[in-house]
Amino acid sequence: MKKSFDAKFLPLDNGVIDYTYFLDELIDATSKLEVYKEKIIDSKLESSWFMPTLQQKEAWASSLLEGTQITLDGVLINQIEPDNEDVNKNEVANYFRASKIGLQILNQEKFTNDFFCKIHSVLMEGNVRKPKLIGEYRKSQNYIGKNKDNSVTYTPPKAEMVPELMNNLISYINGPQDSLKPLVRTAIIHAQFETIHPFNDGNGRVGRMLIPFYLYYVNQIELPCFFISEALEHDKLKYYTLLNNIREKNDWNEWIKFFLDTVARQCDKYINIVSAINKLYENDLKVACELTKSSNAVPLINSLYSYPITNAKQIVEKTGLPVTSVNRLLGALVEKKILETNGKKRNIQYFYFRLLDIIR
Repeated sequence: MKKSFDAKFLPLDNGVIDYTYFLDELIDATSKLEVYKEKIIDSKLESSWFMPTLQQKEAWASSLLEGTQITLDGVLINQIEPDNEDVNKNEVANYFRASKIGLQILNQEKFTNDFFCKIHSVLMEGNVRKPKLIGEYRKSQNYIGKNKDNSVTYTPPKAEMVPELMNNLISYINGPQDSLKPLVRTAIIHAQFETIHPFNDGNGRVGRMLIPFYLYYVNQIELPCFFISEALEHDKLKYYTLLNNIREKNDWNEWIKFFLDTVARQCDKYINIVSAINKLYENDLKVACELTKSSNAVPLINSLYSYPITNAKQIVEKTGLPVTSVNRLLGALVEKKILETNGKKRNIQYFYFRLLDIIR
């Protein structure tokens, strides 16, 4: 069994980072992230409406990396019909709540140990697979990548080193003493967190959540609405291999190049998603306004972008509109084939498949 990794403190030693190795990727990722940022700002639909749906997708994609078995539709249905007995649904729901709470905290203060422990405690709430310690750094050795032959691919630092390593990481996040670009620093911060592996379980999810949190913290994005778990899921083997190469070969440049390329590819995807959402919103809002002369159409259509699978009760709760008005407009949208239903006469669920197709 491999001995505990002797993790180094940040910042990295001089000469470790070679910008020429990933300069093209850095330029590409930086420019595309800026385009995505402007897309969000200029969106016809306020980003606060569609951000929750993208967060739900990220919660789902990040949980998939941990082996959670659930569909995106199952995640969205769980918002209106919570199943507290289903471990998979609860893990995704916890991720979503942790993302929201993390944003609230960062709007008031810097990164702290309490911040990371709070995120972890929310992730582990309720009926989920629970580690030995919740909301606390580990006090025992953990191992990564246990294979069928009982081998371990990575043994994180000793438990007694975790507080010191996390203090160093947090100091680096809040006040870095190097001149690296924000995206390069993001790649380093994520990798360092995963290397420390400070919790008994849930490190992958907290570490991936850290990416949009940090980009938001350093004003690279307007909202922590940039997620790469889906892209990492497609390149999972390469992702884990390159993280291990940092530890075994001190090869930071290849990891940073991969990270920047992943950011650029995800920017392309999100730019297309936001463009398609804008087009859909403009079209369907116009139709809805023509169906009723009431201003109720606007908040109802807006709410569909937060809850593309919904019911009348949820719309009423989120918009404050009268239930009769909601039912009337939902029925009209079904007639116009903007929405579809589950076919039931009671407990009707409404599906905004046009939006779901874009998000998927």
